[in-house]
Amino acid sequence: MNTVITQTTRLPFNYFKMIFNILNVKRMVPTGTLKYATNVDALDAFTRDLILKHKANLYAKNNAAVTHLSLEKPDFKHKDITDVNDEELDNFIHHLLSKNKDKNIEQVAIDCLNTRRFINEVTLKKLFKHYSLLGKPDMVTVLQKYCNKVDPNLYRRNAEFMHYLAKAQCLKGNSEKGLSILKYSYLNFENRRSMYRLLFRDLIQDSVLNRSEASLVIFRKYVKEFSDIWDDHYPLVCLWHICWSSTWFSDQVLAEELMESSEQLRDIVKDKATAFSITVLKDYNEDAVMRLLQSLLKYAMINEYAKVLQILFTYKLKNRDIRGCTEIIRNCEVLGISLPSGQQGKYITMLITGQKVEDKPYKPIKPGLENFKLKF
Repeated sequence: MNTVITQTTRLPFNYFKMIFNILNVKRMVPTGTLKYATNVDALDAFTRDLILKHKANLYAKNNAAVTHLSLEKPDFKHKDITDVNDEELDNFIHHLLSKNKDKNIEQVAIDCLNTRRFINEVTLKKLFKHYSLLGKPDMVTVLQKYCNKVDPNLYRRNAEFMHYLAKAQCLKGNSEKGLSILKYSYLNFENRRSMYRLLFRDLIQDSVLNRSEASLVIFRKYVKEFSDIWDDHYPLVCLWHICWSSTWFSDQVLAEELMESSEQLRDIVKDKATAFSITVLKDYNEDAVMRLLQSLLKYAMINEYAKVLQILFTYKLKNRDIRGCTEIIRNCEVLGISLPSGQQGKYITMLITGQKVEDKPYKPIKPGLENFKLKF
C-alpha cells in the first residue's frame, strides 16, 4: 500500500487525481462501513479498481494472442476450415509458410482434401515450388493427392505436378528415383518435354556444382538414354558442356569420355565449337578452349580447329599476350593453318609498338552467336 502511495504522489497531478478518486469512492460507500480506517478502505477500493482494469486489458490482449496462435495448432479442425473464407484461408497458408510450419500446412492440405475445399491455384503452385526446392518429396506427394481429388482438371493440366516431385527427389539426394520420375513424365506428357529438358539441365548443373560423383554416374546413364532412344541430345550436351568448362579434373575426364562414346555429341560440338569458345572466353576460361582444341584435333576436325584458333588469337591480341600469340603462330605453321591477314597485321603491329591494338575486334562468326545459349 505504501508503494502505491509513494508511486502515486511522485507527481503533483497524480496526487490530486488520487485524492479526487478517493473522495468519489467515499461517497459511493455507505456510512456504516466507514467506522474503521475509512481512508485505507477507500484506497484499497481504488487500487483494486485499477488492478481489475489492468487485468481486464491484459486479458483482452492475451485472448487475442491465444486466438491468433490457436490457428497454428497442428490439429486444425475441419470446422475451422469451413468457418474461414477463401481469402482468410489463403492468408493463413502464407502465414504458416513464412513460419516454416510444414506439419500445419500438411494438416491444412489434408483437411481441405477431406472437406473438398479449394486452395488458391497461385498459392498451391507456390507450395509445390517451395517444397521441391527444399527437397521434401513427402510434402509434394501430399499436395499431389489433394489436387488430384479436389481439382483434377488442374492436376491434369499441370502434368500431375510430377516435375516438382522429380526435382524434390533429386535435391534430396535420390537422383535415381528423381530421374526415373522425370523419364516417366517425359514419356507420358509430350507437350511438356521442353520444360523437362530445362529441368534436366538445372539438375545436371546442381549435381556438378555440388560435387556429387555418384549422382553424375546416374545422370550420365540417363542423358545417354535420352540421346540414344529418343534422339534428344540436349541433356547430353548440357552435361558435356558443364563438365568441359569445369575446373575439376574428374569433370573434364567425364566430358572427354562423353565425346568418345557419342558420335551425335561430336557432331554437335563440331557445329557449335566457335560458339562454345566465345562463351567460355567471356569467363576468361582459356583452359577450356585449349581442351576443346585438343579434342577437335583428336577427331580430325581441322576446319573447326582453325576457327577456334582464330577466336583464341583475337582474345590474346586484346589482352596483349604476345607470348600466347607467338605460340599460336608456331602452332599454325606446324599444322599448315594460316590466320587471316588482318590478324597477322595486328600481331606485327603489337610486336613493333609493344602496345595493345586499339581496333575493332575480329569476329570470324556471325554477331548473333555472341549471346549463345544451348538451344538446338
